[in-house]
Amino acid sequence: MNSQGNIGVSNKNSMNQVKPALCVDIDNVIAKTDEVMRKVIHAHSRSQVDLDYEDIVCFEYWRCRDASGRRFDKREWKRIHEEFTRNHLLKILPFDNVSHHLEIISEKFDIHLATSRLDDGQETTRVWLKQHGIPYKKLHFVLEGTKHLIDEPFVAAIEDDREQGYAFYSKSVYVFLLAHPWNTVSPHSPLKRVTDWEQLTHELLNLPSPDTYHGIQ
Repeated sequence: MNSQGNIGVSNKNSMNQVKPALCVDIDNVIAKTDEVMRKVIHAHSRSQVDLDYEDIVCFEYWRCRDASGRRFDKREWKRIHEEFTRNHLLKILPFDNVSHHLEIISEKFDIHLATSRLDDGQETTRVWLKQHGIPYKKLHFVLEGTKHLIDEPFVAAIEDDREQGYAFYSKSVYVFLLAHPWNTVSPHSPLKRVTDWEQLTHELLNLPSPDTYHGIQ
């Protein structure tokens, strides 16, 4: 696993404090990745699949159908994903006020960003984070579905991938899902689904303090 130190916005007043670690996904959590990905799919899939946001009902884009019932073949995904990674990452916008919310959260947590973006997108990802003033302590590039294996004592994680969320939960990590059509959960799920960063910030700031936190019982 590849981890990088902070090249984003540092919090000088908190540099020497030991704070609990928070794992934050980038795509569709900090970054509005889906908006750009759907445009790339439309432009580069053989059948010009035209997906709306509400059509993305599962994590794998190739499984989703547009209003006309079209979906692209799984074998096209590698080519589409590479096109997206090499030529479109800097077109993505961050969620509204996300850097502000992360600055607030960083008063209580050490923020670790984690992503399974392709190797070709690593440097562009660093540029994007700096360009948008995203604060963090470490940046981790990992294989898909393995963020819970990062060697850090995470107390909480923010995800859009439901299955990755359950993997974190199996490690006694509090899990928040930023709500999207592809990550619905049952009312009894241990994963906390939130609608926006304002709610997310409120929930995180009201987690047990580091002195009393002992994981999920």
